Amino acid sequence: MPGGSSAGWGEGTNVESCLALCWRPRGITDPGPTYQGFRGLQGLPGKLGPPGNTGAPGIPGPRGQKGDRGDNSVAEAKLANLDRQLQSLRSELDHMKKLQAFSLGKMSGKKLFVTNGERMPFSQVKALCAGLRATVAAPKNAEENKAIQDVAKDTAFLGITDEATEGQFMYVTGGRLTYSNWKKDEPNDHGSGEDCVTLLSNGLWNDISCTASFIAVCEFPA
Repeated sequence: MPGGSSAGWGEGTNVESCLALCWRPRGITDPGPTYQGFRGLQGLPGKLGPPGNTGAPGIPGPRGQKGDRGDNSVAEAKLANLDRQLQSLRSELDHMKKLQAFSLGKMSGKKLFVTNGERMPFSQVKALCAGLRATVAAPKNAEENKAIQDVAKDTAFLGITDEATEGQFMYVTGGRLTYSNWKKDEPNDHGSGEDCVTLLSNGLWNDISCTASFIAVCEFPA
């Protein structure tokens, strides 16, 4: 080879092969053969990422079977109890409304005597007082007799008759008289049929026809 040595070059030497396999840049040594190293340890987990978007709702499931019919006995019992309470309240309200009409009243001991000032036959007096859950006033002593006299301020029926046995006056609530304050020569059953008793404005008693009309006085017992 002109101007150089041909040592190391043989016949058929491939220049490209030499450049690829033999030539090395200045300062770089041959690294030698390469080998696969061991796998390193796994690193720590990274930070938790932000939550993703809410997915679309799924398709509704099939409709379930109809359940058994429940027991209505408890509900019916409660309704019945409420109805009874309502009826009781209505009764109390009606009672209070009736009492409002009786503007005059007086206590004697533990008894209360009231009147609305109306005159009526004895049968109506009994019905009126019964509607108030009371009875026709019937004094058991002088103090109660005076209280009824003060309330009535006029002739009033007493809850005393001899309708069951002529001449034997009894309380309409039952029982013989324990107190009386008859006017002189009374009771006389004048003209027959005087089976009821009235309290006169002076506090004395007189027997009279039950169909006549006199002041109604009702008594609320102790």
